[in-house]
Amino acid sequence: MPRRLPPLNPLRAFEAAARHGGMTRAAAELNVTHGAVSHQVRALEEALSVELFERRGRHLALTLAGQQLLPSVQQALDLIADASARLSRPDLDGRLTIKLPIAFAAKWLLPRLARFRDAYPQIELGLLPFRPGARERGEEADLTIDYGRGPWKRKWTRLIASIDLFPICSPRLINAGAPLREPADLARHTLIHDDDGTAWSNWLLVGGVEGVDGSAGLRMGTALLSIEAAVQGLGVALGDKAIATEELASGSLVRLFGLGVPATSYYYLVCDPDQLQVPRVRAFIDWLLDEAGQSFAR
Repeated sequence: MPRRLPPLNPLRAFEAAARHGGMTRAAAELNVTHGAVSHQVRALEEALSVELFERRGRHLALTLAGQQLLPSVQQALDLIADASARLSRPDLDGRLTIKLPIAFAAKWLLPRLARFRDAYPQIELGLLPFRPGARERGEEADLTIDYGRGPWKRKWTRLIASIDLFPICSPRLINAGAPLREPADLARHTLIHDDDGTAWSNWLLVGGVEGVDGSAGLRMGTALLSIEAAVQGLGVALGDKAIATEELASGSLVRLFGLGVPATSYYYLVCDPDQLQVPRVRAFIDWLLDEAGQSFAR
């Protein structure tokens, strides 16, 4: 059987007038004239064959019939509004898997991740850490945070941050070891690497430092281990704002010489172009770029 329903516009006018206790404010809310609201309410009363308001000068009071009708009308309008809002909102529910360097995950992303979860509790996030350059096969990801120079063929990419590298070490090394007053003093200390020596060699070259072998020293394999080795006083590592901020703030590491040299690799967001149409991916990209803008601008 078809539903017998009064017209929607009179119901909206009735609800607004009842909520505001008058036609004037209801008209302002609905962006119509006072007369239009009055006309709609009268039309609803005629359709239902009942009086919904007692008119007391400029003020309105609900009749018994109006009091009985109002809660159901408000509930129905709320349901319609909620359904419409859901249709206009992107579907964020589901799992989002991100591949990223181990050090970036541990030192930069995890301390900020609670803010993302508060903003998007419906997204189930999964992290797959990897070592930049290794490119080992494994579980596929929706989005990758990579550290490199590309090119990433047939991929969408966006620069997260270009960074400067600077020497860092434990205060114990300064206090107990050979002097570390100028870059040339590095010749008497162990260099800690998280790559094949390229980063240190480039830093020494750009800084005009002679007499220091940039390929010698301890090789840790990852930036995370490199930072920890420096904290333990095993030598001097290269750090950046993404991975050394916490240790520098706590004093477990100190920055040396004040010379920062642009890294030869950068942090990038990388994904298949069609992934940009997935609301979960788009939400994470927008959030991360906003966080990065605040973090690396300081």
